[in-house]
Amino acid sequence: MSVSNHKKASNGHAPKASRPQKRRAAFYDLDGTLVDLNLVHAAIFTLANVGEWSGRVSYLLGFAARIPRLYIAEQRDRRLLNTVLFESFKGVSRDRLFSLGEEYCERILVAHLFPRAVELIEANREAGIEPVLVTGSPDFIVAPLARHLGVVDFAANRFVFSRGRATGRLAEPVMAGDEKAVWCAQYAASHDMDLKDCWGYADSHYDTAFLAALGHPVTVNPDRRLRAAALSRQWPVLHFEKAIDVERRDDFDMDRNQEDLNHDSERSTRGSDGAA
Repeated sequence: MSVSNHKKASNGHAPKASRPQKRRAAFYDLDGTLVDLNLVHAAIFTLANVGEWSGRVSYLLGFAARIPRLYIAEQRDRRLLNTVLFESFKGVSRDRLFSLGEEYCERILVAHLFPRAVELIEANREAGIEPVLVTGSPDFIVAPLARHLGVVDFAANRFVFSRGRATGRLAEPVMAGDEKAVWCAQYAASHDMDLKDCWGYADSHYDTAFLAALGHPVTVNPDRRLRAAALSRQWPVLHFEKAIDVERRDDFDMDRNQEDLNHDSERSTRGSDGAA
């Protein structure tokens, strides 16, 4: 017979079976949080490469005509901004969008990832915290980036297509504002997770509800309003630099960079006493 199976602890009681570790996730916004680009940049790249030059001019002129509405929407409502922005893609074929998404990711997006953001994702992953992208960017751009980062699950905006071409309308739910928080709650419930055990990373005040829904909210390069909310709620504030800025500094402060990253990772993955 096996002695180990019947061995008792020194206090006379049988040792307790170790409890399985709870599943946890880190939900990451994309634009401004993981990359130093925004959705407008991706839209302009896509519209400038959809087809022959005459077609590109037509799409870009249509986009330019929407700029005043985009500016107003940016000031008022992120959902409205997404809705107005994606109207510009009406008529583009699904195949062309996903082809351009791959190209944009490979040529541009990967090079604009914040190096310390990538390292943070890996540090969280090693700590058993599963990465999930939650972004208003379109799925044809997010999908190839998720593969690059080794991320399995993501939420992104999706076009409604008709006969293989974009209608200019977005499928519900539109990933903006409170919808991000709702999506995270549904994701956690379907993956046997508790939101209070999960982390969230974002840069915009429009993501305040998204961050507040999570047990461990972390602001990254926050705008003025989000920074004020973070200070009042005692949320951690991280500052990530562009890849080119990090390269310039690597020659003389490599050690300090690593030290800061370790500190950032510790703050963003430790228990609720330090993060919420």
